[in-house]
Amino acid sequence: MFLILLLVVLVAAAIHASRLKEPSTPRIAEVFLLYLLVGYCGVPMLAFSLWNLLSPEKAAAYFDFPPGNPFQEFAGIAFLAMSLVSLLAIRYRRTFLIAPVVCWAVFFTGATWIHLKDIHLKGALTHGLALHVFATHGLISILLVGALVASGVLQQKT
Repeated sequence: MFLILLLVVLVAAAIHASRLKEPSTPRIAEVFLLYLLVGYCGVPMLAFSLWNLLSPEKAAAYFDFPPGNPFQEFAGIAFLAMSLVSLLAIRYRRTFLIAPVVCWAVFFTGATWIHLKDIHLKGALTHGLALHVFATHGLISILLVGALVASGVLQQKT
């Protein structure tokens, strides 16, 4: 599901970028960055966090969490905070983009490691599954940081 979402977000960003009146590398990178932050890290993760907090039993069953796990509630609140910061990127942009990129890049890098380790410990790690985990987690970190660097935001004076 998240792989399809990533593809949709990237295609939408490409269409938007192709229609810019004055395209430049920084502007195109910012468009991609905003699409990733809002379309992959913002809206979907907001929905996930609300589902996790409002229907913890169903979310626990879906994600194979032990029932009543306090970490699940913590994760729901953390996702809520990070998704809201990502959604604020539309409004504030510029150096504000650094905060959600750092949060999500660190999160998705860690999530890649945790998922691969968990799958390996279960004895189910295959090349295809590893590639899927990387595409829906690790690749997001690379895309976010790459787009942030290409956007020139890190070179702006505040």
